[in-house]
Amino acid sequence: MRDEELLELFRSDPESGAAALVEQYRYLLWGVCSRRLQDPEDAWECVYEALADFCLQWKRFSLERGSVKSYLAAIADRRALDLYRKNQSWERARQAAARSGGAAEREGEAPLEDWLLGELAEKERVIVWLRCVRRMSYAEIARALRLPYEQTRKCGYRGLQKLRSRLERLAKE
Repeated sequence: MRDEELLELFRSDPESGAAALVEQYRYLLWGVCSRRLQDPEDAWECVYEALADFCLQWKRFSLERGSVKSYLAAIADRRALDLYRKNQSWERARQAAARSGGAAEREGEAPLEDWLLGELAEKERVIVWLRCVRRMSYAEIARALRLPYEQTRKCGYRGLQKLRSRLERLAKE
């Protein structure tokens, strides 16, 4: 379907226009997104976000500035790049949290994270560190660590309870 026909379909019947857009461009956009993203689910997420962006704002698109194909590819690539950067940030945070448990001592003293989180299990330590230091939500942590949301939330809650009881013990000393 040509771009003019697609835009006319959007004008006359937006639902059919959206269906035609998805049918025509989803695999092309998946190719664009999968170049940046390892996880196919992440790539499909970017594809459908790009398609949704176009469907919600198709009236702003002008054929004078380019084709629907190139416009969608640019949106999808930008979405994929944003998600790639976010995934990289999460991975660095996860690695930093994992390292915080065994970081080198500074001037003969263990870092505060080691001292404070030392009694927690590895998974609890990572989740609590990401939650408290990096200010990530449990949903973001679950996604970054590829764990189920409920498991992440419960593990984080248990870790925070252990941390609280440790701080209470220290306050009594």
